[in-house]
Amino acid sequence: MEPDSVQTLVRGGWIVTDPSRGGEGVVEDGAVAIDAGGKIVEVGDRSTLQARYPEADREGGSALAVVPGFVDAHSHGMGLSYFDLGLGYDHLESWNMDIPGVQRPDAYLDTLWCGIKHLRSGCTTIHHMGDAPGEPVRGYRRLGIRWALSVTVKNLNLLTLDDAAFLETLPRELRRSMEGQLVPDAKRTEDDYFARFREIFEAYHGVEHPVMFGPMGPQWCTRALLEGIAAEAEALGTRIHMHAIQTPYQRESVRRARGMSPARYLSEIGILGSNLTLGHGVWFDQSDWDILADAGVSITHHASCNLQMRNGILPLPVLLQRKMTVAIGIDGKGINDDEDMLQEMRVVEKLHRPADFAFDAAPTVTPARILEMATIGGARTLGMEHLIGTLEPGKRADLCTIDMRAGPWAHPDMPVIDRIVMQATAWDVDTVMVDGRVLLRGGRVVGLDEDALCEDLVASIGSRGGGDPAHLALLQSLRPHVASFYDGWPLPSDQDISPYYYLNRRE
Repeated sequence: MEPDSVQTLVRGGWIVTDPSRGGEGVVEDGAVAIDAGGKIVEVGDRSTLQARYPEADREGGSALAVVPGFVDAHSHGMGLSYFDLGLGYDHLESWNMDIPGVQRPDAYLDTLWCGIKHLRSGCTTIHHMGDAPGEPVRGYRRLGIRWALSVTVKNLNLLTLDDAAFLETLPRELRRSMEGQLVPDAKRTEDDYFARFREIFEAYHGVEHPVMFGPMGPQWCTRALLEGIAAEAEALGTRIHMHAIQTPYQRESVRRARGMSPARYLSEIGILGSNLTLGHGVWFDQSDWDILADAGVSITHHASCNLQMRNGILPLPVLLQRKMTVAIGIDGKGINDDEDMLQEMRVVEKLHRPADFAFDAAPTVTPARILEMATIGGARTLGMEHLIGTLEPGKRADLCTIDMRAGPWAHPDMPVIDRIVMQATAWDVDTVMVDGRVLLRGGRVVGLDEDALCEDLVASIGSRGGGDPAHLALLQSLRPHVASFYDGWPLPSDQDISPYYYLNRRE
């Protein structure tokens, strides 16, 4: 490589080149050489690279760790969370009735704020799930953060997990009011979705910003829709990202409707494969995981979101033992409600440290595994592992630098990856680069007035309605009926469940 082709050298006391290799993937007192096109040319000894490329611009420093940019593998692009906008978190089955009443801000401004919060914690790629990508994509492009897109759809069970059965439980007048709103034309919705997807795919899809199918879940999509998505994804050579079995009610709804477990149903449809990623997955059982692992399906782990929404805990060690690809998705509901990927990694680490009755059994979810999930795992679920996830020659220079001087002293034998996952915070993130371009320096976004953005963002809320008042009133009148409807579901009793984790003792 000619010296003048390298534009930037990023120095670090530690260069984490490949999180999957643990300590063997760390270069001490190293540097990353980046060309003018934003590709990594070389990673190696700092003094050697500085001598080789003396004219290159210098970034970084000896007290910094240089890490592959983090990937939020499941997001809805909301800068202001539902909690910010006045809706607390609760069971998804009741929470969905309140969403239509939330007054959301301008989508472009909201996306900018979402991206800023991600950049502050070293996140360089966002997987955005939504059905109207125009303004969000404009926001990501303005900010410079890398993005992928899943186009979402549901054409079944718009209010409960079995709207046909639910309607039968309602008083006559209330049923009459809801019939036109709860029973969509499933085939028309399906046709409209495929037409819209093709338009979006042609407008936005590319190697560095893939567009994928995003069915909202097996309980919210007809079999015909899911079969069509499987066929279209294969024809287009693109991926599928689907919410799946986030709650025990969702699992029960699939069992009732299809007479089999969720994974077996998805296998029968023909949608399982290495191009499929499932979000959440908390309530799959052991036989389901066998089916999903054998099919090469990947998973996004939403640790904080699942806690916020009272979903439960994904059995992450079981997935890792089956060699499944697992990524991290904040899902707009981080533990501090701030889109902080470093904090999310720590939640994952702490969540999977329950009591173990084998005294000398070490936790299988190590810091290195978690960092791998936040980088390589996320890249794989988006089909972008050839571009991002590690710091290697030929890949894009998506990285962050983290100041390791948070305290007065750290033991030299403590691995830097462990220190990052166990101690680093967003306040320690110094610089963030995407395609070799500096987007954040000293914790502030480059070239964007954050204070002015926040003022415009807040001002935009009042100008946007929160839904038709009559429809919202109708939804609230349904709340006690929805609660009664789910009370009758035969969910497993304590005696029927063999847990993956022992968390405490009742008797």
